[in-house]
Amino acid sequence: MSERKRAASVARSKVSIAEEVIASIAGIAAAEVEGLGTLKGSVADGLAAILGDDRKGKGVAASQRGNEDALHVRLKISVRYGYPIHAVAQKVQARVKQEIESMTGLKVQLIDVYVQEIQFSEAEEA
Repeated sequence: MSERKRAASVARSKVSIAEEVIASIAGIAAAEVEGLGTLKGSVADGLAAILGDDRKGKGVAASQRGNEDALHVRLKISVRYGYPIHAVAQKVQARVKQEIESMTGLKVQLIDVYVQEIQFSEAEEA
């Protein structure tokens, strides 16, 4: 095969990344932010954990809309008591965007963070 034909063949190739992979990257990146309590998953995530499936994307959803390279990421989190909620949420957004874009080459268009609760340490709850 000539170089020209080989280059044309490669140019038509496509790499697809599953939304679950993107959600896992987002979950791992968010977990590195100081002040984050936990990612808040769904009932399905809870059942999966009981069955031994440790989902890294728990509490995270990712979707590609319109332009296949533009992502919308949604995270449901808790913030540890004593940390400024807005600052933690902004750090989560920045960290998740940086990691997804550097690891996948995709452009993150939106990152929505839903703070669902404040997480107290067990000593404070007693």
